[in-house]
Amino acid sequence: EVERVYGAEPKELDVMFPVNDQEAIFPQAYKYYGSSKGLKCIGNGEEAQYRNDDGSWVDKKCPCELYDQNKCQIRGHLQCILPKVSVGGVYQIDTGSFNSIQDVNSGLAYIQAMVGRFSMIPCKLKRLPRETHGSGKKETHYTLNLHLDADINSIEGLRKDSMRILTGTQYALPEPEDINPAMDDQSPVEFIDEENDVPDEVTDVTVEDFADAEMPPVEDPTPITKRTTNRLVMVMGKKGIFSQEDQIVTVGAMFNLKLKALSDLTEEQGQTAIQTISEEE
Repeated sequence: EVERVYGAEPKELDVMFPVNDQEAIFPQAYKYYGSSKGLKCIGNGEEAQYRNDDGSWVDKKCPCELYDQNKCQIRGHLQCILPKVSVGGVYQIDTGSFNSIQDVNSGLAYIQAMVGRFSMIPCKLKRLPRETHGSGKKETHYTLNLHLDADINSIEGLRKDSMRILTGTQYALPEPEDINPAMDDQSPVEFIDEENDVPDEVTDVTVEDFADAEMPPVEDPTPITKRTTNRLVMVMGKKGIFSQEDQIVTVGAMFNLKLKALSDLTEEQGQTAIQTISEEE
């Protein structure tokens, strides 16, 4: 039914979100499936639950060696209404792309700031080219971007309706269907991009909060690792710094550097930035 409206390989979808709860409509976690169809391990970047062969679950540090071996990745499950297809249910769009997760989080935060909610707001979910430097060289990935589909006059009307929407009946969404992506051939819309990680809880912090931080001199020139880069992005996400541009400016200001990408940092700078941002109130 999605293909009938948008074709076999859509680059843009009209979407709406049924509830104003980001954890419900876009849950994200470190996930490892192994060779099984179901989930083998799930973590939040600090702690994880790992399922043994006998079916028992044990605690495990997160991220772990499975992430370093590219067997585990951050996955996000976007649950939305496709109003031009059907308003009778919720569709699930999965992604394992770090930049897609980052950009959708940023889009949700922007819409919340503009309107006061993101539930029942007309949006566009698009695949757009994005330049990345995660591998140490410039690459172009087509990642998910979420945009508010409204002009200034429409936004004012949406704001006036926010109280009614937010105080009305709130529906509980089902848990996302969690199937090994290598074995999932049922997804009506699939977006693929090989990247990682996730922002999470939001607090109000700005770039200026870190501009005057006293940074110790850097002595170790070792380039920043993928694990530290992703951990740094997660920490900034928890402080409400979602967009890649804001993250680069934030960390650059800490060290008085003009960065092109977080991969320009050294490992020592990355670890220092994580500690500084984590401790910021």
